[in-house]
Amino acid sequence: MEEMCKELELSSSSAGVYVLPGEPAIVINGVPNSNSSNGPPAFSDTKHEAKSPGFQGFGEWMEGREVWKLFEGQYFSGTVVQFDKETGWYRVVYEDGDSEDLEWHELEDILLPLDITVPLKSLALKVVRKGPKSTNKDQRNLMPYKKGKAANSGTR
Repeated sequence: MEEMCKELELSSSSAGVYVLPGEPAIVINGVPNSNSSNGPPAFSDTKHEAKSPGFQGFGEWMEGREVWKLFEGQYFSGTVVQFDKETGWYRVVYEDGDSEDLEWHELEDILLPLDITVPLKSLALKVVRKGPKSTNKDQRNLMPYKKGKAANSGTR
């Protein structure tokens, strides 16, 4: 075993790929030669590439939640008033009238704990009521079936 290590050490000065017996890995020694005729390697420009939004938090469910943030040595309370689905930002308005747009990871750090005395059902109803309004045509299709005689039925 010591002889293999010595052989590896001796040959480690030259570039190459080595297999270590009994190990699932290989050792790559050296850097591949670069072809200078191709020019410098192309790096991605992250400013112009589309970013994946990742986890944006709980969206509209955060509207109405209270926050507590430290500004210049003083704490200010605020409220999440809006969630922008396109940008994934939360608009927070503070007690002094100032407002800011925050990403989820920023908002998460300043959220006050939930009031657990508020039933989940009332939170859900608040979000549902705020959702898009349906038209009268949509409501007619959702009307429950009424049992009874049809006006045009021939049997009485």
